[in-house]
Amino acid sequence: MAVLLVFILAAGIALMAKGGDVFVDGAARLAGALKAPQLLIGATVVAVGTTVPELLTSLTAMIKGVRAQNAQQMQEFTDVAVGNAVGSMVCNIGLILALSFVLRPYAAGGRTFAVKGLFLLAVTAAVGIFAVTGGGISVGEGVALLAFFALFLLINVKEAARGENKRGAPLWQGENFAPAGQKAEKKRLAGMVAAVCFGALTVAAGALFTVESVSRLCTLLQVPARVVSVTVVALGTSLPELVTAVTSARKGTGEMSLGNILGANVINGTLLLGLSSLISGGLTIDSVTRRYTLWFALALTAALVFPVLAFRRTSRLQGAALGALYVAAIVLSVT
Repeated sequence: MAVLLVFILAAGIALMAKGGDVFVDGAARLAGALKAPQLLIGATVVAVGTTVPELLTSLTAMIKGVRAQNAQQMQEFTDVAVGNAVGSMVCNIGLILALSFVLRPYAAGGRTFAVKGLFLLAVTAAVGIFAVTGGGISVGEGVALLAFFALFLLINVKEAARGENKRGAPLWQGENFAPAGQKAEKKRLAGMVAAVCFGALTVAAGALFTVESVSRLCTLLQVPARVVSVTVVALGTSLPELVTAVTSARKGTGEMSLGNILGANVINGTLLLGLSSLISGGLTIDSVTRRYTLWFALALTAALVFPVLAFRRTSRLQGAALGALYVAAIVLSVT
């Protein structure tokens, strides 16, 4: 039985990874056709795309938790949702960005990074304070996190509008664009939208397999759901970010990966935890996550943001430091 559940878990993660890859590729191409800047694409379109696995995994877990037959099962599903969101925040910076920095450091910083980096720092601190002061995230605090998410979208929309005013309309909207070319362009855009939809559906199927197999494995093997969620599930749902980071490092477009992680972590800390709180009527967060994991997420965010603001570039040394913090976070979170 355990072997079958492990196989289902692996299949679920594989579906999410492939679906996330298709989603991100389609979303990035779609945004590229609209001529949005790299960091903005990474922090919005690609970030939303790469967090679809985390979002659907956490929401699936909470919906199953609400339908659970007893409080213990409810808490197990809550631990999956929270562990997935917070574990992904830790993994995104401590493993994925660390690897990206070590592979190929690049120039970074500037106003856009400062706004998004400091915004992420504020969100992560708010989640930690909510968890410590109340033992979890109440419905009211969940609404506050969703307000943070709405503010993040508003900031990005305004930035996109400023950039569009400077660049003008995309080529396919130009007055001199030939009808035949316009028709071909619309067909190409329709293909991108279809790829995005296919990727999202594939991720949704993978999320269902993943949550169900994790729940059954934890019950069968007597392993806390928090441990599996912070490690295996968080890494599995972060595979799209990992693929984006490695690809960006190879192609020399590291800013897209950096923007992707900033946006993904904001979404994990606001949309995922906010919606999970509303669905469950308030999240109860386990003591290990409250005492260790959340604060490692804050420390990793600070270790990412402040050096880049100070030196206006990433470095291999910074990547090594982030990796060391990640190892410490995982060790303390699972013991």
